[in-house]
Amino acid sequence: MNRAAVLVIAISILAVSCGSTQYRDASKDKGSMEWGPREIKTTVNKMVGSLYTYLKSSWNKPALIQTQRIKNDTAEHIDTRMLTDEIVNNLIQMRIEFVDDSYTREAIKEMEKGMTGLIDPDSAVPVGNLKSPNFFLFGHITENVRYDGGKKIQYIVVTMKLKELGTGVLRWQDRQEFLKSTSTDRIGF
Repeated sequence: MNRAAVLVIAISILAVSCGSTQYRDASKDKGSMEWGPREIKTTVNKMVGSLYTYLKSSWNKPALIQTQRIKNDTAEHIDTRMLTDEIVNNLIQMRIEFVDDSYTREAIKEMEKGMTGLIDPDSAVPVGNLKSPNFFLFGHITENVRYDGGKKIQYIVVTMKLKELGTGVLRWQDRQEFLKSTSTDRIGF
């Protein structure tokens, strides 16, 4: 076989094996066997709407929220950070405030430098302006799985809670449920 023929065959194999990537609208995802965009978007929309309504109608006072871990108690890999980030992003756009203490240690170091007199007072980070949250937002994801007639029936429940730190009172809670049925008799590679 000559070199040209080998080159054509190699390029053909490479082109077929590489495939192509297509982007789709996550909000129009039809769902799949695994946790994905549909479950995230549905959960975010439900929780954001419900929590916003509670904070603006029932609580009706300033709220400073700090997110805590959403615990995944399912057998599936679920990126709970993605879920939390989308909820926070949407609520911030609706003017709900969050406290993020991930860089508090660094902020305190900057305040300490400012108090030494080495930093220009006009640009020094002032002491006494850090905010404490008055709420923790947290939750968990649970599931119940059963098999019936060649189908996997998966019942997933996402529960979110808002706890007032000063009193320990659970002020808000909501849940989003998913019931997924997937054929188990398919062949995969």
